[in-house]
Amino acid sequence: MSSTALDEVDLKLLEILQENADLTYAEIAKKVGVSPSTAYMRIKRLKERGFIKKIVAVVNPELLGFRLKALIFMSIDVKKFAKVVEALSGIPQVQDIYDVTGEWTLVCSLLVQDHTELSKVLDQIGSVDGVLNTSTLIVLRTIKENKVVLP
Repeated sequence: MSSTALDEVDLKLLEILQENADLTYAEIAKKVGVSPSTAYMRIKRLKERGFIKKIVAVVNPELLGFRLKALIFMSIDVKKFAKVVEALSGIPQVQDIYDVTGEWTLVCSLLVQDHTELSKVLDQIGSVDGVLNTSTLIVLRTIKENKVVLP
């Protein structure tokens, strides 16, 4: 779906919700200059059309004890691609899985409590049938992390 199917009100709603989805429909409506019922119907339509995948809380992982983030680069047997992805998807510490070009086949981001947990998860990933080789990078600090998408 292209952003050309959206008007200025829809784009403003997306911007507001990405900034703070905890606002009431009345608060959102006031910011956009429409009625609360219009804001509600527009947001409902944006969800139905797939522009809004879901509305979630962004949690601070460090406050929950998850202080270590790592990126895992993997070479895999492409014939076992689907099974590898399924296995990786079942590991709770795996946050993201990307199919990439270049030297590696997949890149995953992990969120763990400490080096001990990281070691266990790396052993689990290494034992997945179809994973041929991995390389791990530990994130020292996050300079910028942004989930906002604006057309």
